[in-house]
Amino acid sequence: MPHRVDPGTAFREGQAEMTNISRYRRRSLQRRSLRRAFAFAVVLAAGSGRAESSPPVAITLSEALEAAAERSHASAAARLDVESAREATRKARAAYLPSFGVSGGWFGRDHEVVATFDTPFGAIAAETTQKNFFVGDVTLSQLLWDGGRRSSALKASRMGVEAAAMRGRVDILGAQLEALSAYLRILVLKAQRQVVDQRVANLEGHLREARDLYDQGLVARNDLLGTEVRLRTVKDQLGQIENSVAVSAEGLNRLMGRDPGEPIVLPDSLPTPPALTETLEEMKRRLSDRSPALLALVARLGAESQTAELRRRDDLPNLFARASHEYQQNQYLAYPQSNVFFVGLSWTAFDGGARDALRRQADLAVEKTEHEIREARWILEIELDRTFRDYEQALREASTARSNTAAAEENLRIVEDQYRAGLGRTTEVLDAESVLAETRFA
Repeated sequence: MPHRVDPGTAFREGQAEMTNISRYRRRSLQRRSLRRAFAFAVVLAAGSGRAESSPPVAITLSEALEAAAERSHASAAARLDVESAREATRKARAAYLPSFGVSGGWFGRDHEVVATFDTPFGAIAAETTQKNFFVGDVTLSQLLWDGGRRSSALKASRMGVEAAAMRGRVDILGAQLEALSAYLRILVLKAQRQVVDQRVANLEGHLREARDLYDQGLVARNDLLGTEVRLRTVKDQLGQIENSVAVSAEGLNRLMGRDPGEPIVLPDSLPTPPALTETLEEMKRRLSDRSPALLALVARLGAESQTAELRRRDDLPNLFARASHEYQQNQYLAYPQSNVFFVGLSWTAFDGGARDALRRQADLAVEKTEHEIREARWILEIELDRTFRDYEQALREASTARSNTAAAEENLRIVEDQYRAGLGRTTEVLDAESVLAETRFA
């Protein structure tokens, strides 16, 4: 009998199924709403974190110099030069180790090799080598003695590593000095910006006073015009300073190994430099032990001296040993494979003067470096003397500038009081303000 379905039961089952589907949809909607709410909360938290993030920390001078020493182009180039010099040392050390070689090949001749022998019965021809054949050998060679050339080359290469490291140190110090110059230039420009801001404030205040007095009929219109011209001229300096700051910041970023366009924050000033603990004569006496430039030249001189010693040993012979295993495909040979040991001496008796030319070149390089060391020491002593004198002069000028600034501030106050009382002219106020700005720049 066919199965009969009760309509009421079917309706109740369908209604229950619809209820289950509705519950599933509600749960799905609830989960989706929770995911959206969580994502929205994350976005709000990120936004509030950005809004409440602390301002960037200013880069100190020590941090800038450390970054220049670690991430500048000079640092990368110095590291690569040292690695290259170390590879040269590894190459020189390899001369003490045996060399291993494998060779092989296939010969194709136009006819076999045939040997003829005269006998009492007449000439006899015998084939000794087949027409096409394969040969191969494995060879192990060792240089036993070369007159000390290997040891001289190894010493020269090791000194070359030291010289490369010292040259890199000189280049890194140059990058640090360039970073120091850019860093100080930015601080000077920021200080000049403060002076210009003060000038703008002073001129704007004077312009308001001039307008009040002009409205009262106490001064002429040219007082207003002269002050406005001076104010516009001073405001133009702000753009020049901002451009210089931007260019100097890009240069400093480059020297620190950063993207030139990356924002950079520096402090407003530096502490007073410490007093020098040594006299000029003491610095000159210790110059040879401290100057990386001189130390680099001395290291280069050592490497070149070892190279010259190497060139003087080129006339000596080489003593070497060689062991090999040889194979030749030849059906006429009773022993196609053979083991060979050979001890030999090689010597180039005449090379057309090439060795003499190399020796002369090495000696000239040593002589040139000796001249460079002497000249560099003189130059550094003169530069040290000039820098020491400039440092002392800068301290004197800074002390004088502080005294002049105090006097210029008092002079401006007196001239402004006289102008307000009608006893002075606008040009006198503007001149006094310019003098104060110059002392502040100094």
